[in-house]
Amino acid sequence: MRKLGISFVLCFYMLGMNAQQLKEELGQAGFENVLINDGEDSLKILFEYREFRQPAHSMRYASLVLGREMEEANNVTYIPQYHNVPMGSYSGGTYQFNALSPQHRDYFRENNQVFKNYRWSFRLQPEIVSRFGYYEDPFETKFNIILDTRIYLARGLSLQTGITVPVSNNLDNHGMKLRAAPSMLHYFAQPVNSHFISLSAGTFYNDRYGLDLEYRYARLDSPWSFGLAGGVTGFYRLYGLEYYNEPMDDLYAVADVEWRTGIEHTSLKLTAGQFLYEDKGVRLDLIKQFAAAELGLFAARTENGTTGGFQFAFALFPGKILRGKKMELRTTEEFRWEYTYNNESPVAQQFRIGMPRLADLLRNYNEAWINKLIN
Repeated sequence: MRKLGISFVLCFYMLGMNAQQLKEELGQAGFENVLINDGEDSLKILFEYREFRQPAHSMRYASLVLGREMEEANNVTYIPQYHNVPMGSYSGGTYQFNALSPQHRDYFRENNQVFKNYRWSFRLQPEIVSRFGYYEDPFETKFNIILDTRIYLARGLSLQTGITVPVSNNLDNHGMKLRAAPSMLHYFAQPVNSHFISLSAGTFYNDRYGLDLEYRYARLDSPWSFGLAGGVTGFYRLYGLEYYNEPMDDLYAVADVEWRTGIEHTSLKLTAGQFLYEDKGVRLDLIKQFAAAELGLFAARTENGTTGGFQFAFALFPGKILRGKKMELRTTEEFRWEYTYNNESPVAQQFRIGMPRLADLLRNYNEAWINKLIN
């Protein structure tokens, strides 16, 4: 009787609000590329929401925007997107994960409109690099504010660029001139269910430029995932409009395996291979997920030495600052920072590419984690 009642409420609800009205409601709330597939016995809602770090919060927010009747409706399916790519389907009410069906993929391919259905989103985020220095200057820090944007060019293909505004720097000789932020072409895809690809070409953090490729096998209803990453990079430096670079000859290639332990939503991740600067070795991460943040401890041993440290990631307050129909200003959905006690030689170092690594991204789409946050 309960399920029949929920279905009846949903049908009654849909009589008063058609698919176009649903899209408008979600669009006004900040959702982008909203697609509504209202079949005879189900309602499929595809969307992207860039303000939240957790897709669970996006799905919960969608149900609240559309009405509390949606929260327990079993014949509603949410299909969140990331960088214009559907990730999977989650049943309303139970939030059980299901892989994308051929029908889901066909519907998205036929209705996806990258130029029309996205806002021009500007994102504010800090860049902080720090280490313990010498007696005369015990704490060396570089602090910049980055204003960047992502422009979608085609399905899964985007251009990220922006400006870096220096605030303070007693760490290196980067200077205090305005300069371009890390800028790159980025391609993200899930060509086959559970198989994810990320390809970036351009300038990155850690003063690197070049090519970066990631592949990850991750069933989003499984505790195990496996990844490969590799690339070739070189050193570059911007002084205002002055540009300097060295040959692109630093090759890195690593493999990793990650296991969700089932204990308090912690994961163990073991990475091995050749890191930046031809540094061969292994790294072990212990990662704990929270609703508003992610905390991790790590230890590494390589040819360059032994080190340990911690990292954290969270969304910056307040999120939305200004939002119009075609433009938005917000803070970043993920600020990630890592500290290592060995600050002289780079040990087991990988550069940041301006967006989450696949392992960090897919961890938040895991069925067990989404059920923890919603139920």
